[in-house]
Amino acid sequence: MNTLLLLFTIATSTLVLRSGDRIAIEGPVREENGIVTFRANGLLYSMPASEIDEQATRAVEVASEKEADEIRRLKVSAQERDRLLRELEKNHQGQPIPPDQVLPPLPPPPSRGEVEQQKRDERSWRQMSRDYEESVRRAYENLELLEERIIQLQNEIRTFTNLGYTPRQFTYQTSSLILAREQLPFARLEIARAERALAQFREDARREGVLPGWLR
Repeated sequence: MNTLLLLFTIATSTLVLRSGDRIAIEGPVREENGIVTFRANGLLYSMPASEIDEQATRAVEVASEKEADEIRRLKVSAQERDRLLRELEKNHQGQPIPPDQVLPPLPPPPSRGEVEQQKRDERSWRQMSRDYEESVRRAYENLELLEERIIQLQNEIRTFTNLGYTPRQFTYQTSSLILAREQLPFARLEIARAERALAQFREDARREGVLPGWLR
């Protein structure tokens, strides 16, 4: 009983019941003869004091006090912010900004002629990039066609041999196969040259400050 009397001498906004339920109350809580009376939602309620969990109610009240302290701290921070704003305003009115804090002026926007020239440059770089890439693709395609030709000639010679033909009867396929094999190193060299030219072009573009998107 004395514990409850001590509890209700402190302002509280929430009662915690032993069942775990919480009741938001309005105004003071009164206890008389083991009966607690309070107001909630504008209505007057009463219940046995034994149904109230004193420790849990105190814990809620402590948490509310901490929240109130945090709010007060934030208010102090807001006041400090207002003070800094006032000092800043005074600074704008009388004291120049230090040179090391002055921002450089923004560059002027490009003129219409500069914009058009930029568009022409972009088209030019894009076209050159596509030409170099196309050279690499053609080199690979030529090598692929040559390898397919070699396989085809080998299959024809194998077929003639299985049918009992003599080498003199398929000299065209034999000579063509020899010629195709001789062309393989040159086809691979063409790929290496095309890829080297493309890499050099991209390096030159990077040094010129060309945007990567212009090379796609």
